[in-house]
Amino acid sequence: EALFLPSTLKSIEYKAFNHCRSLRLSILPNGINLSNDGNGIIENTVIYQISAAAGVQYEDEIDYIDHLTAESSRQVNEWLIHHMDDSPFHKLCYTSSITTKPISDYLIENGNDSALQIDPIHGMTPLHMLSMNPHARVETIGALLDSNTQTVFCLDKQEQSPLDYARNYNVGGLVGMVAGLCNHRNSSVL
Repeated sequence: EALFLPSTLKSIEYKAFNHCRSLRLSILPNGINLSNDGNGIIENTVIYQISAAAGVQYEDEIDYIDHLTAESSRQVNEWLIHHMDDSPFHKLCYTSSITTKPISDYLIENGNDSALQIDPIHGMTPLHMLSMNPHARVETIGALLDSNTQTVFCLDKQEQSPLDYARNYNVGGLVGMVAGLCNHRNSSVL
């Protein structure tokens, strides 16, 4: 479903994720070089269907079937890098090297209600993204959860909550969220 690429990744081979049919969430690192390779990397995936619906799709060379134009591959790759730019908090939570400090800084600058923002592509809150991120530490997930506990119950377009994603991608985060909810409940009872 989701592919969290490290920011140190420099290149991706031709059709690397071709036929990973359930891949629906992936953001390429800003510094990646896709000039010589990376053609057709998301062909036959859900995220490619999303890019095509946004008007960005692969085109075949006129004389060759199943040979993509360099320009259409470049456009799809650029879309993969920038498609979440309008949801900066989500993109931050997607980062493989995320820590608590940038989450806290974002919340201080933008307010705790920013934790309730819904991205238009996946219908996810930032906590959904962070819960899917296998690199996110428990305390980082806890900091975001503590800012607005309502987010843990929000469902995305797949009818999944952050708890559902944490169960599949970040078990430590799941345990941390359950503990955080128990602490929140106990503190509101007192």
